[in-house]
Amino acid sequence: MKSYINRLYDTYIGSETGLKDLHRSSLVNAVVVFPNYYGVAMSNLGFLKVYELINNSGFISCDRAFLQDDISKGIISIEKRKRLLSYDLIFFSLSYENDIYNILKIYEAEGIPFLSKHRDKTFPLIAAGGVIAFLNPEPAAPLFDLLFVGEAEAIFPDFFDIIKNNSIIIIKNKTDKFDIIEEAKKIEGIYVPSGYDFIFSKSNRLALEDIKVKQSYPAKVKRKWFAGFTSSTSAVTTRYSELSSMNMIEIARGCKRGCRFCSAGYIYLPSRESSTETVLNGISMTKNGNRVGFVGLAAMDNDNIKNYMVHSLKSNIMFSLSSVRFDCLDENNVELMRNSGLKTVTLGVETGSERIKKVINKNIENDAVITAVRRIIEGGIINIKTYFMVGLPLEEQKDIEDTIKLIKAMRQEFIDASKKEGRIGNLTVGLSPFVPKAWTPLQWKNFEDVKILKKKIDFISKQLSDLPNLKLNINSVKAAYIEAFFARGSRISLEVLIRSFKSGLSIKKSIGSVGFREEDFMREFSIDELLPWEIIDQGLSKKYLIDEYKTALEFKITPGCFDGCKRCGIC
Repeated sequence: MKSYINRLYDTYIGSETGLKDLHRSSLVNAVVVFPNYYGVAMSNLGFLKVYELINNSGFISCDRAFLQDDISKGIISIEKRKRLLSYDLIFFSLSYENDIYNILKIYEAEGIPFLSKHRDKTFPLIAAGGVIAFLNPEPAAPLFDLLFVGEAEAIFPDFFDIIKNNSIIIIKNKTDKFDIIEEAKKIEGIYVPSGYDFIFSKSNRLALEDIKVKQSYPAKVKRKWFAGFTSSTSAVTTRYSELSSMNMIEIARGCKRGCRFCSAGYIYLPSRESSTETVLNGISMTKNGNRVGFVGLAAMDNDNIKNYMVHSLKSNIMFSLSSVRFDCLDENNVELMRNSGLKTVTLGVETGSERIKKVINKNIENDAVITAVRRIIEGGIINIKTYFMVGLPLEEQKDIEDTIKLIKAMRQEFIDASKKEGRIGNLTVGLSPFVPKAWTPLQWKNFEDVKILKKKIDFISKQLSDLPNLKLNINSVKAAYIEAFFARGSRISLEVLIRSFKSGLSIKKSIGSVGFREEDFMREFSIDELLPWEIIDQGLSKKYLIDEYKTALEFKITPGCFDGCKRCGIC
């Protein structure tokens, strides 16, 4: 009789469309692991891209594996139902800080020692990539033999050459991974954590004093990317993903806007657009009944977005957009969205405070937000989702009150416009604690004290929670705290996590048990100190980030990227 996991995976495989006949006999067998559940993984374009690239190498067969409800008998792949340790290569896809805990669960289920230094050559080579690998890899870095810093399509060709040259060794010896690691460390975009010792201060044990580089390792690991990148599309679609059979098409990387809180807006610089041919081909390849999802940090800024929307509709393929910029919501665009069957438009507002908007470099007036609400409803789209943050730098009580005032004004406009249209949908307000992220101008700021955060959220909730036609979704302060713990952490954060995992204590209690204070991990950084993620060379000028930080503290707006701009050092 099949186990629950096998039956579930049979159902998932039966629902999938896309890559087929990949799992032939190959020289090398690999598995790419997403440290969360199937539905989350299959909505992640980066994970699907890596799966596709490895299978298209010509000599590696790659399967997929995920976190499972029942891990008592180990983690199995969805294709061959093999345990992870039976593969030659294990790749992890790292997209979310809070998934680092799940890596430990997967390792324990498979009997894999947590730290790379404790695994001999009988264990497969274990690598990781994804946004966390080149944002701040340090709280996870020692878990892996190597990490890919940058874009997979730029790094994989050289890495695959090493694997191919060592494939006979892999077949005969399981893998002499140390030979592979020795060669891989020479490749731009590959980070071997064992090549670096992080030296912390004796007086302030969380302050990083120096990074000792071992012989023959680069002083910093340079992020690798292609100016003419290859657009990603969903290699596999399934109705069981969070995006339910949507064919995601990447139409751009990076963003020119320069919002100071947005890490992706900085680490994917320079802003690049996909080729029109690639996007149109992706639309045409979309299966009947599936929707196209146009993916990009600033999808509506794309020079060709209107053409893509029109082309989709003419091809009888509906489209979706993850989030829409206020200044892109003209009547024509709203009509195209409505004609695609969109019933909800998502808007990132962040704050109702004009002064805090200047801190985060979001140059949108509240009147423009109200106008956007009216235009969406009058355009025939009945639902609006909006996102706000609390605990932003320099935020005061008056700023919280301004946010409440804006949300109430949005609600009133939403109701008035809906009544004129003769139907009313839902206005949903999402509220999340602000988490400072590496490689942004606000990386030096502290994470708000949890007690103060909860008071602010309680205040907002009391003002809004009983209002009709308004749904308030508040993201967990606890989850944001854990995210911040990793987002601005170091290898010491991993030591605390492992202690927490083994003891069953919470992160907060584990911090105290090893002699630290919670506030030590959430503190404000000095612009003069060495930060753990500075082992990575993003190409961004630290001076530029400091200048932007100082500009934020002066409540000043900075223009976004423009032709000929060379301020940040990327171009």
